[in-house]
Amino acid sequence: MASEASPARTGASRTRVRRVLPQLSDPTVRWSARSLAAPPDLRARRFMALTLFAAQVPNVAHVPIAVAVLGLLAVAVTALIRDLPRRTALRLALILIALVTAGLIWQHYGRLLGRDPGVAFLFVLGPLKLAESRSARDFMVVWGMALVLYVASFFENLGLAAALSLPVVVVIFVTALRLIERPATQGSGGKAVGMSLGQHLLASTRDTLLGIPLAALLFILFPRATAPLWGMSAPTAAQTGLSEEMQPGQIAELIRSREPALRVEFSGRTPTRKDLYWRGPVLRGFDGVTWRALPEFDDPRRAFSGVEVTTGQNTPLVNFTPEEYQRDVIEYVVTLDRAETRWLPVLEIPIALPTGPAVERVAYATEAQQIALARRPNGALQYRIQSFARADYPAAATANPQVDLALGNPSGNPRARAFARELTERHPDPVARVRALLAHFTNEPFFYTLNPPRYGRENRLTSIDEFLFDPRGRRGFCEHYAGAFVFLMRASGVPARVVTGYHGGELQPSGYWLVRQSDAHAWAEVLIDGRWRRVDPTAAIAPSRIEQSLADALPETERLLISGGRFLGAALLERWWEEANFAYTKWVIGFDRDRQRDLLKRLGVERVDALTLVGWMLLAISVLGALSAALWWWLAQRAQAPRDPIVREWHLLREHLRRAGLPIAPHETVRSVLDRAAARWPDCAERCERFLALYYGNRFARTATESEAAHAARALRQLRRWWPSVHVLRRCPGEDLTAASGAPAKPKHAHR
Repeated sequence: MASEASPARTGASRTRVRRVLPQLSDPTVRWSARSLAAPPDLRARRFMALTLFAAQVPNVAHVPIAVAVLGLLAVAVTALIRDLPRRTALRLALILIALVTAGLIWQHYGRLLGRDPGVAFLFVLGPLKLAESRSARDFMVVWGMALVLYVASFFENLGLAAALSLPVVVVIFVTALRLIERPATQGSGGKAVGMSLGQHLLASTRDTLLGIPLAALLFILFPRATAPLWGMSAPTAAQTGLSEEMQPGQIAELIRSREPALRVEFSGRTPTRKDLYWRGPVLRGFDGVTWRALPEFDDPRRAFSGVEVTTGQNTPLVNFTPEEYQRDVIEYVVTLDRAETRWLPVLEIPIALPTGPAVERVAYATEAQQIALARRPNGALQYRIQSFARADYPAAATANPQVDLALGNPSGNPRARAFARELTERHPDPVARVRALLAHFTNEPFFYTLNPPRYGRENRLTSIDEFLFDPRGRRGFCEHYAGAFVFLMRASGVPARVVTGYHGGELQPSGYWLVRQSDAHAWAEVLIDGRWRRVDPTAAIAPSRIEQSLADALPETERLLISGGRFLGAALLERWWEEANFAYTKWVIGFDRDRQRDLLKRLGVERVDALTLVGWMLLAISVLGALSAALWWWLAQRAQAPRDPIVREWHLLREHLRRAGLPIAPHETVRSVLDRAAARWPDCAERCERFLALYYGNRFARTATESEAAHAARALRQLRRWWPSVHVLRRCPGEDLTAASGAPAKPKHAHR
C-alpha cells in the first residue's frame, strides 16, 4: 500500500509546484517571500529594542513600578545579547516571566482584562516576543505591539511634550520597518554590505516630512461630531485636582502643584482679580472630619421632580433683567487640559448653561449654582459660558435648608457648639453674627500656613475644636477656615455650605488667564434673607491672598513651596512654555466642531457639513498625494544623480546612447562605449572624440578650480546636445556590436 501511495503523493507534489511557480514569477509575490523569509540582522534586533523602549517611555508612569522595571530590564537584555539561547531554555524563561507579569498585574489592578492591564502586559510582552523573534514575520509582530503600546500612551498624555516627541518616534518606527525589510548582507572579508543606519534614518525622516502636510489637512478636514478628536481617558485613572470631598490639608497639598487647571479667555468685560472666584463642587455633607458633595441633592433629576435637565428649560439659574445683562454680563471661554470631575469650574454666578460640542447635551445646573455634566468628560474640554461677578444669588424655591444645617455626629466638637451658642446669644441678627465671627478670626492669633498641625489625630470628632481653641492650633489653610466657619454657622442656626474651586489666576502676555492647581481655594456660603451670600474667611485672616496672590499671603519660609525654587530665567521659560501649551491645547486638543467651522470659514469654505468635509478631504488626499509622490520621485532621482557635473553629463549621454539602441554593460568605461558608438554611427565619430578628450582632460586633471570644472561641464553639455535625437540614431544603419560589449544579445526574432 505504501508503494502504491508514493507515486500518487509525488504527482500531487509536482502539481502543487506547478501551481506555485507561476505565482513566484510575480514580482510582488517574490518581494513578499523575500521580505518574510530574510532573517533580520543584529542591527535590526537592537534597533527594534530601541523602538520598544521609545514606546515604553511614555507609559512608564502609568504602569505598576514592578512591571515597569521588568519591562525595561527585558528590553535592555534583549538589546545586549548577540546570540539567542536554545529555544527550549528560552521558552521556559519567557513563560516564567510572563506568569510573573500576570501575577504583578493581578495584584495591582485586581483583574487581567481591560485597557490598563493590557497596556501593562504589552509593556513586558513586547520585549519577550523580541527575545524569541528570528524571522521578519516575528519582527513585524513586535513592531505592531510597540505601535499599540505607544498609541495607548495618548490615553493618558496628550500634552505638548508628547506632540513634540511624536515625529521623532514616527521616524524610529519607520526606520525599524526599513531595517526589517532590508537586512544587511555579509560581503567579502566579513564586512556588512547594505545601507547604513544613518542612510535609513535620513530616508525615514524624508518620508515622515512628506506625510506631515497630508496628516495636517486630514486633521483639519476630518468631520467632528460633538467632541475633540483626541478626547478619551480612563475613568479610573489617577487624578490631581479638586474632588467631591475635602479633608483638612487636602487643598494645602494641591497648592504645591503648578499644573494648569484651566485657561480662560474673556470677551469684552474682564472682572478684577479679587472677583475671580471659579466655582466648583459644593460640599454639604459633614461627618466630623470630611466635607463631601451630596449627589442626591445636587442631581436635578432627583431634586426637581425627576425632570432631567439637559437644556436651558427647568434650570435653576438666576433671573436677570435686560438692563442687568447689558451692564454686568461677562462672556468667556474655558479650556481644560483634563476635566477632573463632572463639575465644571465657572465664574460665579453663572447665568446660562455652557455651550460647545462636548457639553451642549449633557450640561445641567444645580440649585447650588454648580454647572455639571451628566457624565464625566473624557480628556480635554472646552466650553463657552456667561456669568455675573456677584457674591450673592437668590435661593431656589425647591431648596431644602435643613440639608445645610446638619452637623454630623451630635457629640462632635462640643466646644465649637458652645461657642456658636454664645455667638448667637450675643448677636441674634445673622448678618451681625457673620461679621462677629469674621472679626474673631481677624483679631485672634490665627495664622495662614501651608503646614498646619494634623487636627483630629486622636479623636476625629474634635478636629474643629482643636483648630479653634487648642494652643497648638489656630494654624490652617483655606479649607480649615472655611470648614470651621460653616460648622459654626450651622451650629448657630444659619444654613451654610463649603464651596471649593479656584481663586485668581495669572494674566498671560497673549491675553488669557491661566489658573493653576496652586490657585485652589475653599470658601463658604450662608443663607440669609432668602439669598445665598459668599463669605470668604480667608480674606479675614490673609487679605493679600484675595487681593494679590497666594505667595504674598504666606510666610517667607513657605513661599518657596509654591514657587518650586525656580532659578533665574526659569519663570520666562515657563511662560513661553505655557503660551505654546495653550495654543496647542486650543487648536489641537480642543479642535472641536465649532473651531473647525470657524477655521474653514476663514479659509473660504462657507458650507460646513459632513458630506462637504468628506469631499474636501478626498480632494486634499488626491492633490497632496500626487504632490508628495512627485516630490518623493524628484528626491529619489536627485539622490541617484552624481554630484560631479562632469560625471552627470556623461551619465546623461550614456542614457541617450542606450535608448538609441547601443547596448552598454555597467562595467564599461567611457572610452569603450564611445569607441563602439563611433563605430556604429560614423558620422558622430568626431563628437565622440571631442567628448572623450574633454571628459578625460577635466575629469582626471590634477588641479582644476570650480570655475574650470563648471566651464568643462558646460562644454560637455553642448557636445551632448549636438548629438542627434534617439529617433534619428535608431534609423541610422550600424553594426550590431552587442557581443563585443559583453552584454547579452537580443534574440533575432525580437527585431521582426
